[in-house]
Amino acid sequence: MQEFLNRENVVRGTLLFIVCTFAGLFLSFLWSGSQDIKQVFREMQIEMLLGACLCMFADWLFGALRFHVFIRKVTPTIRFRDSLRANLATLCVSAITPFQTGGVGHLYIYARAGVPLSGAITSGIICFLSTLVSLILCAGAIIWLDPPFLPKGATWVSLFSFFMFGLVFVSFLLLLFKPELVFRFFHWLCNAAQLRFTRIAPFLERVTLKVEQLTNEHKTFATMFLRDHKWTCALSLLLTCGFLGARIVGSYIVAQALNGDTTLWELCVIGLVLNFVVLFAPSPGASGVAEVVTVGLMENLISKELIPLFVLLTRFFSIYCAVVVGGIIIGARVTKDFRIKKKDIAKDAMP
Repeated sequence: MQEFLNRENVVRGTLLFIVCTFAGLFLSFLWSGSQDIKQVFREMQIEMLLGACLCMFADWLFGALRFHVFIRKVTPTIRFRDSLRANLATLCVSAITPFQTGGVGHLYIYARAGVPLSGAITSGIICFLSTLVSLILCAGAIIWLDPPFLPKGATWVSLFSFFMFGLVFVSFLLLLFKPELVFRFFHWLCNAAQLRFTRIAPFLERVTLKVEQLTNEHKTFATMFLRDHKWTCALSLLLTCGFLGARIVGSYIVAQALNGDTTLWELCVIGLVLNFVVLFAPSPGASGVAEVVTVGLMENLISKELIPLFVLLTRFFSIYCAVVVGGIIIGARVTKDFRIKKKDIAKDAMP
């Protein structure tokens, strides 16, 4: 995991995130005239953004608590601040990796806090399944209700997303209930690679043994959670709704700060559709995609000149701040590990 979070990968992912973000923001600002934006700045109720900031902290706390309720079953001595750091690390890594593959972030922090890797993997899988279930149910209800303020193309985009969600949902269900099937497929890939690339055969053999060990441990933890902690799994769904709700309320406060004429129900629908559509966007942290999709979803709800600032502020509170704070947490942890490793090397070199 530390090799994955090396300096080159982090820098590359961060630069790609920044480029995609600026591209998305540029398109949203291009959609509105500069004179209108200056006027919006002058009339904006800046003091209301404190409420959006509080919603951002609530988002972080709900996400951390969702991890924490599972990790406490694996490692009772774990502290909540470790779960908070793990959640922010995941948000940061999600923002700098394609398809928001941020699981490495919380695995890295929890491993350094003494949590078994397989237990952290199982907790992450269940939490991600909670997100999928919540978004699928909400998106299905929205398609059934078919609100008139949604753009015409939103329904078709949601149907396409249903297909992607279905594939990922089935894959994670297999990881949770039948991990041995996934391991067999992985074992077959490694065997095929060993025959073709003989030089890396020893490395692949070690990886296969490690994955087999993690698969057996993961199956044990998954059985424990599903048999003995059913209410914890149910609580995970409520906590998922909690952090999604915090983001939606935060976007509503931003709209009110910009003097936008929209309701909490409308932004609830927009927020759920947005999260549903961009969860598997190929860009890091859905940067660029999320900004453009937000513009399309909001065009029927608030005036044209308000949309660019709405996009900027909602992304600032939901993603940009978490990227900065999570990056600081990961950087501090990596630096500490590097110093410890350097000291150990120095000790080994002493006569």
